[in-house]
Amino acid sequence: MTGFGLFRTEGLDYAIPLNQIRRIVQEKEVYPLPGLPTDISFVLVHEGTLVPIFFLPCRGDRFGGTDTSSCYALVDSEYGLLAFATQPNSRIVAEHRGDLSVLSEPEQTWQTGTFRYQGHDYAVLNVDVLATEIARGNGLNCLTLSGTRRLNEEKTTAGR
Repeated sequence: MTGFGLFRTEGLDYAIPLNQIRRIVQEKEVYPLPGLPTDISFVLVHEGTLVPIFFLPCRGDRFGGTDTSSCYALVDSEYGLLAFATQPNSRIVAEHRGDLSVLSEPEQTWQTGTFRYQGHDYAVLNVDVLATEIARGNGLNCLTLSGTRRLNEEKTTAGR
């Protein structure tokens, strides 16, 4: 059985497949870092790992937001751990309790479909596409997920 985490931000309701959600954390301190990719303004530290934060909703081809969230969904992607800012009223729902529609030609590459639950439409995020966009970065002076992973591996190795 497939399930979804259903999340809400100021301007977007979104869903993430349950098998990609690692955990939901509250009241983590976030940090702005210079040189982050355009769509990432802040990172949080989770278990010694820098985690880039996406602040939805999407404005055109860019994501926007502020560090006012107190809740984050930590999600596994092809490139490592990501965080999505959300409101604290998230829930987990089995697929059969709603209607899932897959978009054959989505307007946004980061959306794979829509999950309708209790009269609300949730955009199903393609987390790996979002992670790929971060990994491409915005030049040499940016923190990419692969760079974050490498820094964390070096830190772990040095600590042993």
